[in-house]
Amino acid sequence: MKLLLLLTLCAVAALRAETQTYPPHANVVDVTRPPYSAKGDGVSDDTEALQQALNENVGHHRVLFFPSGTYVVSRTLTWPKKFGGHDNWGKTMLRGQERDKTVLRLKDATFTDAKKPEAMMWCGGFGSADWFFNYVENLTFDVGNGNPGATALQFYSNNTGAVRDCRFIAGEGSGAVGLDLAHRDMNGPLLVSRCEVVGFRRGIATARSVNSQTFESITLRGQSQFGFDNEGQTISIRGLVSENAVPALRSYGTMLLVDSTLTGRDGAAKVPAVINYNGGRIFLRDVKTSGYQRALGDVATPDWVAVLRIKGEDKAGSLGPVIAEYCSQAATSAFPSPPESLRLPVKETPRTAWEVSSKWAVVDAFGADPSGKNDSTAAIQKAMDSGATTVFFPGHYKTVAPILVRGKVRSVVGISGFLNYGKRDLLNFRIEDGAAPVVTLEHFGHLGGGVEIATRRTVVLRSMETHTIKSTPAAEGGEVFLEDVVGDDFRFRKQRVWARQLNIENLGTHLTNDGGDVWVLGYKTERGGTLLHTLGGGRSEMLGGFSYTTTGGKLAPMFVNDRSSVWAFFSEVCYSGEPFPIRVQETRGAETKSIARADGHTAPYSGYAKKP
Repeated sequence: MKLLLLLTLCAVAALRAETQTYPPHANVVDVTRPPYSAKGDGVSDDTEALQQALNENVGHHRVLFFPSGTYVVSRTLTWPKKFGGHDNWGKTMLRGQERDKTVLRLKDATFTDAKKPEAMMWCGGFGSADWFFNYVENLTFDVGNGNPGATALQFYSNNTGAVRDCRFIAGEGSGAVGLDLAHRDMNGPLLVSRCEVVGFRRGIATARSVNSQTFESITLRGQSQFGFDNEGQTISIRGLVSENAVPALRSYGTMLLVDSTLTGRDGAAKVPAVINYNGGRIFLRDVKTSGYQRALGDVATPDWVAVLRIKGEDKAGSLGPVIAEYCSQAATSAFPSPPESLRLPVKETPRTAWEVSSKWAVVDAFGADPSGKNDSTAAIQKAMDSGATTVFFPGHYKTVAPILVRGKVRSVVGISGFLNYGKRDLLNFRIEDGAAPVVTLEHFGHLGGGVEIATRRTVVLRSMETHTIKSTPAAEGGEVFLEDVVGDDFRFRKQRVWARQLNIENLGTHLTNDGGDVWVLGYKTERGGTLLHTLGGGRSEMLGGFSYTTTGGKLAPMFVNDRSSVWAFFSEVCYSGEPFPIRVQETRGAETKSIARADGHTAPYSGYAKKP
């Protein structure tokens, strides 16, 4: 057992230290090369070089690549809203070569006013939710010493976008917020995954009422006010590890926290691990705490020093130290159902090792046109069938037939490019049988037609917009992982599906689970129509998120449960005056019942007869 643990830890360490590079291409911009020539030597001030790189590349569907090094900055780096007189819609990726060795460091004694925080990097955006497909990955942000007013990163993205594999570090006398997602309205949907925050007054800050944010595998250590502070946002968290002398999490709004470990250090015995204030809706499951006064405290104000009022302290273990399952509101049910969640088995998203870039097949080298003007179908298929295991799409492409993902291919990588933008009558990719047991498609800005799964191989779709995802009978029994995916009309039959940060926005049925298992961490939707249709004895579990009901909420029940098993912690925001009048339509045997808006809610909703 000890040997197995040691091998596992070594494997995790090796993955974390993985070096990542791209093949040479005009859309892969190395900040250390001309015309930018950032030094990354830990001494030279690289502010001007990095700002120029941002000014000239944000919004152009490019990767700003940071080779390993320490890049010193002395003012806020900003992502511009316009380029060449035109609006910039986001579409930007920053990626470091190796997380722990690729560091953006703030010059000491630069942001010295703790009452007026300033950010090392501000990621731009509009006054509306139109800032799409932005990524900051594989980087360390160090706010240096003597910078009490320093926030490391103010990130913003809509529909898709992520901060992945990043560290945020505050030196002596430094640190306002590590990762600030509260700096402007309408931030999200987005994903934060495999990130660590060390120091700062607040580790992660979220706020406002839309558009939902999802977190997984987050470590917070050494904060002086709160580890995680949520002021009204809809938040879904899985795998939070906190080591702090202050509360690990403070929240109002809608908060889901599962599979987490919260350790109180010196001074924590006087405060709760989790604070729910202003009557926020909260769900906790498998939350282990130690060293705190209690696991959960409800307060009437955001001041955690206030006298605590414990909700449900005689049940659900709110005093801790372990909360098996707790919800601030009882579940709504159409038929008699267990009060607790469904607890579907959870699998981690497979991570394909990043290959040496010289081995990649670049579709342009096979004759594909990266401008998207000419048909590239045959050229792309040649790249797919070339024997390479990673195929790279560095531009935009036009096709006239589906591209078959088969043979030795295990990774298909883009950089936010389009395939047949807006052409919804043509599938872009058909994933078929092949040599690799796991095949991954990632970082596509828009797949006009979508993806068809025609294999039992494990399929990972990561960071992409796709019109549709559908499965053929050949995929039954297979596993699918969706991570940071937006689109319309996703249909799965007899498959096991795990989704993190899922955003579906069509008018009509959004997500269909026919006879399989569908588990979602953070589900955000728009428009009307049924948001989840579960049939054929399927099992669906929605852990967090909300419907942003913008049009036609009256057209269909929000959830349809047809002789199946559904559990959800899911809310609704509607400014159009047309919220869903029917929250749930559930059928058991020959009887159908509905839960109207006035009769109950879906945060949580329990709709299954017995534990499977």
